[in-house]
Amino acid sequence: MAIPFKSIIGTLLYQLWIVTMGISLYLIYRALTQDYWLIPILLGFIGFQSKVQKSDMFVRFLKSLEIMKFFNKNTIQTLEKVRDKNVIFAFHPHGIYSYSTISNTHTTGTFFENMVLLGSNMALLFPIAGLFLKLYGIQGANPQNFKKLLTSGAQVGLLPGGFEEATITSPKENRIFIKQRKGFIYYAMKYGTIIYPVFVFGENTLFNTIDWFLPLRLWLNKFKLAGTVFWSRFLTIPEPNREIHTVCGRGIVLPQVEKPSREDVEKYHQIYIQAVKDLYDEYAPLYAKGIPLKIF
Repeated sequence: MAIPFKSIIGTLLYQLWIVTMGISLYLIYRALTQDYWLIPILLGFIGFQSKVQKSDMFVRFLKSLEIMKFFNKNTIQTLEKVRDKNVIFAFHPHGIYSYSTISNTHTTGTFFENMVLLGSNMALLFPIAGLFLKLYGIQGANPQNFKKLLTSGAQVGLLPGGFEEATITSPKENRIFIKQRKGFIYYAMKYGTIIYPVFVFGENTLFNTIDWFLPLRLWLNKFKLAGTVFWSRFLTIPEPNREIHTVCGRGIVLPQVEKPSREDVEKYHQIYIQAVKDLYDEYAPLYAKGIPLKIF
């Protein structure tokens, strides 16, 4: 099946974001090592960038490119009608750079439509690269913003596995990093928010990866440094002959507790992990046959 031309253009524009991320890293390196005059310029741009809001025009433009039609198939489904407000959508796996989750955001007629996607605060701070994310409506995954959104009753999307889940990505098996990620459970209980586990089947197959030096790369993640090593036949462009199936599971209703105890959080964290396992076991025979799920 031929890939629509506009989807190819959209995919190439996505690569522009990857390029600007590399340029940002290089400029920061130069500013900290020799070209100190760059420091006030970068700080000034970051300050300007922090004030930028979502652009509906930019979102409409990217939606018109139908980026996900770059792949053989892209489906979005829910197992039950989702609530209109006070919702957390927790996505797994992160993948290399959350290609499917980001590209499906704002998709009309799906649970993505009104969702506010949270992303790495570090990525949002990167000069130029962070600007694209801000214009697209991605907000910071910091506690202050998270609490503000939950208090307002928003539909919030997040990737609990973070950098670590990106680092452990493998096309051979689905891997999620969740055993020590409990903060979102605490806040969901505090604000009486329902959690929908979401599994993106096929996200792990978009690139080749290696498992070499995995402990070292996970250690780098502690300093908010990316530990991913990936490639495809087209360098940083994902493999087009893939299928992506995003499945939103059944909602997990948590009791509202003003100050959840450690035991409360642990109990519902285990319930959440089991819900992810159940969702995977139910749909893996359709979308990931023979591919195991490994939980870190």
